[in-house]
Amino acid sequence: MNFFKRPYTIRRYSKPTFTQGYSSTPYEDKTLPMDIQTLSDEIITTPDGTVSVKRIKTFCDVPILVEDKDKQQKADRVFFDGKWFECKSSRLSENTPLRHYTSTFVEVLDYEPESE
Repeated sequence: MNFFKRPYTIRRYSKPTFTQGYSSTPYEDKTLPMDIQTLSDEIITTPDGTVSVKRIKTFCDVPILVEDKDKQQKADRVFFDGKWFECKSSRLSENTPLRHYTSTFVEVLDYEPESE
C-alpha cells in the first residue's frame, strides 16, 4: 500500500573494480517509493568537535541492502532532507498484510552535498 510513500533516491553499490591498481566502487541510483520517519538526533564527538547525527527508519516494498564485507557489498544509501543516510539494518516484516522491509539508516558524515 502506497498511502504514505513518496519517491526517494536509493544509491545501490556494486562490487569494487580494480583498474591499473586503482579501486572504484560503481553504483546505481534508483528511485523507490518509501515512507521515511525520523528517529533521533545524536551528538557525537569527533576530533573536529561535536556533530549532530540523525537516524531515520524507512518502510519499502523492495529489499534494502546492508554492508556485507564477505560479499564486498557496501550498504545502500538514501537521499533524505538534503543528506545521504547509510543503511545499518534491514528486515522483512511479514506480520501484517502490508508485507514490507523495515530499515534503519544513519546520516553519512563524509558525504558531498547534492541538490535533489
